[in-house]
Amino acid sequence: MFKLFLLVSFIFLQINIVHSDVYRWIDKNGKTVYADKPTSSDADKITIKQKPKQDKAYQARVKKQKKLLDVMQEERDEKVALKDKENKEKEEHKQKCEELVKELQEIKNSRFLYEDTEDPDNPKIFTDKERKAEEGKYEKYIEDNC
Repeated sequence: MFKLFLLVSFIFLQINIVHSDVYRWIDKNGKTVYADKPTSSDADKITIKQKPKQDKAYQARVKKQKKLLDVMQEERDEKVALKDKENKEKEEHKQKCEELVKELQEIKNSRFLYEDTEDPDNPKIFTDKERKAEEGKYEKYIEDNC
């Protein structure tokens, strides 16, 4: 069957190139045969239709369709890029919140909380009230933003 397909394909390719007549008949083994010259008396001549020519209106319509498809693809690409950007921003926000929670936990677990001063050997140690205020700032920020 595949050989027959190849034979028919080859014949049709030759027709397009040479534009010769094609004949079809059934041989004594029952197989359909295609050739450019009839070798059997019961051969039928096959007419091959020419490829229709495209008019300018059709070409303009195809061009418009292609433009529309390109615009639609650009919109899809922009949508995907926007979604990716949103996902990245969400992930960064999530990481920032996790870091803030860790920092708050470190503040709560530390014995002393201090900040640097002009004298590197003498940092300012927070009082209990200042420490609670600092913890409150972290907790409020986390509550509002995370």
